[in-house]
Amino acid sequence: METPERIEIEDGARVVVDWPGGANQTLTARQLRDACTCADCATQSEQGRIRLVMATTIAEARLVGSYGINFTFSPDGHHTGIFTFDQLRALGDQT
Repeated sequence: METPERIEIEDGARVVVDWPGGANQTLTARQLRDACTCADCATQSEQGRIRLVMATTIAEARLVGSYGINFTFSPDGHHTGIFTFDQLRALGDQT
């Protein structure tokens, strides 16, 4: 697992992640909210339910141990997903 050198939230709209070796990625709040794999979001996806999420921003972010980050999204207040650093890297590589 790679650990980011820096994670910066810009205006609540996007997250910039700097990786060792000079690679960097920019992920939007919307991308992150849509990619949440917490139990509730996974259940909704499995059941084919549509998640209606309005304009999304990041209201808060917290490191989780030495392996990931937790975001609180606004306006829905969703905060139960943990994005491991590996997940962030893979998500950024998809864009």
